[in-house]
Amino acid sequence: MEIFSLAIAGFSIVIAAVLWLTYVAFLEIPGKSAHSILSCTVLLGALVALQLGHLLYFTGGPAPLATVAYRTALFVAPTSFFFFGRWALLPDEPFRPAMLLHLLPIALLLIPRLDVSLPMLFAVGAGYALWLGRLVYGLRARRKQFRFEFFWFGVMSAFGVGVLVLGFAIPYIDQAWFYHFYCNAIGAAFAIMVVALIANPDLIADLSEAARLRYGKSTLRDVDVDGLLARLAGQMADPKVYRNEALTLSTLAADLGVSGHQLSELVNTRLGMSFPRYMREHRVAAAKLMLVAEPTASILAIGMDTGFKSSSTFYAAFKEVTGQSPGDYRKANAKDS
Repeated sequence: MEIFSLAIAGFSIVIAAVLWLTYVAFLEIPGKSAHSILSCTVLLGALVALQLGHLLYFTGGPAPLATVAYRTALFVAPTSFFFFGRWALLPDEPFRPAMLLHLLPIALLLIPRLDVSLPMLFAVGAGYALWLGRLVYGLRARRKQFRFEFFWFGVMSAFGVGVLVLGFAIPYIDQAWFYHFYCNAIGAAFAIMVVALIANPDLIADLSEAARLRYGKSTLRDVDVDGLLARLAGQMADPKVYRNEALTLSTLAADLGVSGHQLSELVNTRLGMSFPRYMREHRVAAAKLMLVAEPTASILAIGMDTGFKSSSTFYAAFKEVTGQSPGDYRKANAKDS
């Protein structure tokens, strides 16, 4: 168990750095703000500090709860988790002074008895996990699009409840069991997040837009929606537009004379899908024609020519839209022709 937990702790530290860089530099999320970047940084920093504490403990170091750094990270994590979840999914919601109450869990550090403060802290953390799960569950009308994401948030909520139970059990169990469980729970959360982002790199952007549509105000009140739909269709009829791998929501919105939020809401509410899914469907439709019309062209070349950045994203998108791999689709349609 020691070796396994060591590996999980090391994996978590590396993946935390990768996830931070991905969120800050590579994920295009409408409304991503300094607040969400700061809360993401604090949350991942706290999780790294926790895993470093576990790593040192498993290699003969001090008990993590006996160190100031570990205890501080432990009490900061739930608050940063709340703020990141809030600003990542609801970036347009205004700041309210009452939100400062969510800093109170950090004040539990002042309670000298861990058998009192830790159960209270884990109760707050479990509450935040369930709050985020409920927020995402409110998007259940889109459950087909987000089936994997619902699974992920369900697992996160289950981990939150599991840690809560273990937190209450700390006075009655060997603390080593707590460290192993908590270390592996953090590692599992990171692993699930990585898999989710590989399966859908637009995961956070999709959920953010769906949450804004579900809980926020419409941005299309003063927009000629039918005219905008017609202009969008006209743009997408040009292969140069959707085959441009550098095309983004913001650049296409600027070409149409609207904001990114307006274009995203239009595609979600009128076309029934997220903007990334809309782009994938156009590119896959073009790829389907090329796979049949150009039987000697390589699948990779077709993927690149239709706007996909890599073979992996092409294969994943094609399978998502058609239920088949590009090769299987080509073979099936070649037989029919």
